Amino acid sequence: MLSNPASCVCLWINGSCAAVAAPDCKLQKYFFDTTRYGVEWQRIEVALPHNLLQSQQQLGLVVQGEDPVYEVYVDGQLIGGSGSFRTFLGPQDSRIVLKMPASLPSDGHITIAIRELNLHSYLPSPGFDPAIAPLDQTQQVLDEDTLAHLRSSWQHYVCFALLGCTGLVFFLLFSVNTRLREYFWLGALLVLLFMFRLGELAAVLNLGVPYWAGIVNYNFGNGIQPLIIIEFVFSFLGRPVPKFFRLVEILGALSILNVLLNVFLLAPSIYQALFPVVRVIEPTVIRSYGAAVLLATLAQLFLLPMCFRSKLAEMRWIGGAVLFLTVVEGRWQAGWTLSLGNPYESFRWGALDFDVRPVAWLLFAIVMLIAMTFRLRRIQDRNREVEQEMAAARSVQQILIPDQLPTIPGLRIDSAYLPAQEVGGDFFQILPVPNAADPERPSAFIVLGDVSGKGLKAAMTVSLIVGTLRTSARHCKGPGELLGEVNRSLLGRSDGFATCLALMVQPSGKLIVANAGHPNPYLDGVEIQTEANLPLGLDAGVRYPEITFQLEPDSFCTLVTDGVVEATSPSGELYGFERTQAISSQPANTIAEAARQFGQEDDITVLSITRTLDLTPGLLEQAS
Repeated sequence: MLSNPASCVCLWINGSCAAVAAPDCKLQKYFFDTTRYGVEWQRIEVALPHNLLQSQQQLGLVVQGEDPVYEVYVDGQLIGGSGSFRTFLGPQDSRIVLKMPASLPSDGHITIAIRELNLHSYLPSPGFDPAIAPLDQTQQVLDEDTLAHLRSSWQHYVCFALLGCTGLVFFLLFSVNTRLREYFWLGALLVLLFMFRLGELAAVLNLGVPYWAGIVNYNFGNGIQPLIIIEFVFSFLGRPVPKFFRLVEILGALSILNVLLNVFLLAPSIYQALFPVVRVIEPTVIRSYGAAVLLATLAQLFLLPMCFRSKLAEMRWIGGAVLFLTVVEGRWQAGWTLSLGNPYESFRWGALDFDVRPVAWLLFAIVMLIAMTFRLRRIQDRNREVEQEMAAARSVQQILIPDQLPTIPGLRIDSAYLPAQEVGGDFFQILPVPNAADPERPSAFIVLGDVSGKGLKAAMTVSLIVGTLRTSARHCKGPGELLGEVNRSLLGRSDGFATCLALMVQPSGKLIVANAGHPNPYLDGVEIQTEANLPLGLDAGVRYPEITFQLEPDSFCTLVTDGVVEATSPSGELYGFERTQAISSQPANTIAEAARQFGQEDDITVLSITRTLDLTPGLLEQAS
């Protein structure tokens, strides 16, 4: 096997480079330059060893390169190539075997000229490196070259394979809790990096990856990388992305414009027609959005103050990782945009082609795992606190809804309670009031209300209200006075307020009603108009006037919370007061269930009070 000892490059179109004598070809080192565009030549002069010439074997030429379209000439004779100069289409990484001409010069001196079409694959190419061997050994040459590449570059692929696995872990965590969008962004970033390296490996293994797929892979990955990092940091902080960083995201995404500029590669006629224009303007465009991506990458440094000033320990880990990653990526981007040399950030370590970028990304992934572990522990601690609060709220909930209702002679009370969450904010109380003149026929306070807020705070507010109700019911003469006592007890002792409807039912069937901002009651299907007033806990000077009406035998009075009226259908329609009044003659559980099926949004509580004909204790039923 023999490789080339000398090569030269002739810029642009120069057909004389294919000839044995090429005076216009000046020897110079092959280089990769994104400002070059079009057809150029690489000339390689080879001296074949005597034993290879005398072997009488058919020789093969192994050509490997990263340009999608090229033709190979040996001593001016075309022997084959890759892709098509007519359609400008070809593979991202072409590795082909060509037959050498049957007759070669006796002195073994041959000239290999490669005509290539520079289409900006954005992969730094050292030029073509042909190898000559007996034709039946060329596949072995290809396999050995592939193995040599994998042996020297295994560090790259192992690092990015680990990144892909880590990305899948973050996607799995996001699927468990979709509210934690930072897991999604981390998974997208790491899987995107893995897919980029996977596309490169497919090209190395000669799997026929098309050139345009490499352009899409490269530009899309580089373009959205700053966007993903910015979205991740602000999702982690639980804050919206500021306008400045939105502009940075757009700036980085300009790299995707190169995908649009190269879409016409799929339409050769358009490409050929526009080629003279593209040849002139694209180098400037490439430099422009290359600089834009570089600026977007460096703008990630503005995330550091937020990271390091955060009270969360894991944010300082993230800040350090972003700093390290920005330095490495910025150096890589600057190598391309500003031609600083060696944008790969790689070096030889023995037989290993060691690349800093995969290690930097792997360290970033490790730091993210550590930071997410801290975050998971913090979320678990917070969940335990919430569970403790909910347990405390559930214990208070027993006060909100009595397990057993007291027996009131001459009355039958039905109740239905459907909380929207585990701990509701509705409450009701039935409090007998002793009648000294007739102990067998006591009066009763019936109170129904709804506190603002949810959870433990709401439960604590209700416990204060219920405690005041039970204490004040012993000496209050009517529902207006009772609401006034509760109103004063809430002022300065609670952050919330409560709507409340209080009734006093006397043995004669007389009903006295006072209202503190609550929906009106219904008597035999007719709404009872009460005077509008402020809820409890807002104003110390408010007074709650009373109205009186008669509850005849077999008549019934219905009380509801706003969870019935405000039930909302999937289309956004409210259940409303008209529907509530229309079914107010139904049993309590029927009303509650109708509101729930319509579309429950809040706690639903319904009380139905019926005066019985006899004066013996009635059966109090509770439905839930």
